[in-house]
Amino acid sequence: MEFKREKNSEKSKQDILNAAEEQFAAKGFYGARIDEIAKQANINKRMIYEYFVNKETLYKKVLFNVYKRLEIAEYEILEQKVTGVDLIRNIISMYFDFLQNNPNFVSILMWENLNKAAYLNEMPSSEVERPTIKFIKEEIRKGKQAGIFKPTIDEEQAVISLIVVCFANFSNRYTLSKLFAQNLADENLLKIRKQHTIDIMTAYMCN
Repeated sequence: MEFKREKNSEKSKQDILNAAEEQFAAKGFYGARIDEIAKQANINKRMIYEYFVNKETLYKKVLFNVYKRLEIAEYEILEQKVTGVDLIRNIISMYFDFLQNNPNFVSILMWENLNKAAYLNEMPSSEVERPTIKFIKEEIRKGKQAGIFKPTIDEEQAVISLIVVCFANFSNRYTLSKLFAQNLADENLLKIRKQHTIDIMTAYMCN
C-alpha cells in the first residue's frame, strides 16, 4: 500500500512539473498561475503547495529540469569521444536538434533573460553550471595546440558564440520568418541553417 502511495505521489509531482513547464513557457513566471497549473495537471491546487511549497520553488525546479535536459544531450555527444572539427560539428548539430525538439526550453530561457536571470541567479551554481562547457573549451585548447584551430581563437568566446548563434535561430524564428518571408521552423530550412552555422563556426575557428 505504501509503495502505491509513493508511486502515485511521484506521478502527481511529474504531472505538476509537466503542466508547470507548459505554463511557464507560455506565460513566464509572472504570467503563469498556480490555478492554471493545477487545472492542466488535473490535480488539487493544495497538492502543488504540499509538494513544492510555493510558485518560486516550482519554477526553479522546472528551470533546473530544462537545463539538465540540455546537459544530458551534451553528455551524449561527449560520450562519442570525437575531437577537433568533428566535435564542433556534432555539438552544433546537437544544439539545433535539441532546440528544435524542446521549444519549452527556448521559451523559458527567453522569459528568464527578460527577467535578467532573476531566478537563475538564486539557484546554486552546482545546479546550473554545465561541466560540458569546460570540456568543450579544453578540447578547443587541445585543437589549437595540435594546429587544428587557429592559435588566436579564444576558447571561451568561441563557445559563447557557438551557443548564441545556434540559439538565435530559435529565439528569433518568428520575427525572422516575417522579415525574410519564409518559415524558419521548416525542416528543410533548419537543415540549411544548421549547415550554414557549422560552416561559419568552422571557418572562424579552423586553420
